[in-house]
Amino acid sequence: MKLYLLRHGQRGHGPEIDALTLEGIKQSEKTTEYLKKLKIDKIICGDSNRARKTLEPFLKLFHGQIEYTSEVNEQNMGIFQGKSKAEWDEAVKKSGLSEKEFRPESGESSSDAYERAKRFVERLKNEKAENILIVSHSGFISDVSTLLLNKAREDNVNYKMQFCAITCFEFDKDFRVKSYCINSISHL
Repeated sequence: MKLYLLRHGQRGHGPEIDALTLEGIKQSEKTTEYLKKLKIDKIICGDSNRARKTLEPFLKLFHGQIEYTSEVNEQNMGIFQGKSKAEWDEAVKKSGLSEKEFRPESGESSSDAYERAKRFVERLKNEKAENILIVSHSGFISDVSTLLLNKAREDNVNYKMQFCAITCFEFDKDFRVKSYCINSISHL
């Protein structure tokens, strides 16, 4: 099996956090040129607008199975979605918890998001498709990469994904990583 994890294209900030910028649209079009060479069997796409819009140009050429799911979304920031980093930092400080354990109202902690990534990796072990494309977010891709490489969770800070970067893994028949590349943007 080959797994391709694609981070969404460049996005806006604040109220525009879930919209692709003009650069993000161009990135998704360039990425389509690369993806059409990969013989993708199945796509699992986050249900955020920016993930869907990143995938949109490729869908014009794709005829396989596609699934949209919040399972591969970024950490749910709850009431802090679209808010500033300063507002987030202040709330974490007031809570007295670590950033990993802080769970915003209507959201999830980074530990919750990491556990969701673990469940997803377990799910992948039962996938029958040969070439799977996941369209997701930096944090989720980082967590999945950390898990697949059997690294300590703290190591995933090394995997800050660039916009429209592709991370790929090839597995043997026992779901052991044979080869991988992290955060490739050579297609852009």
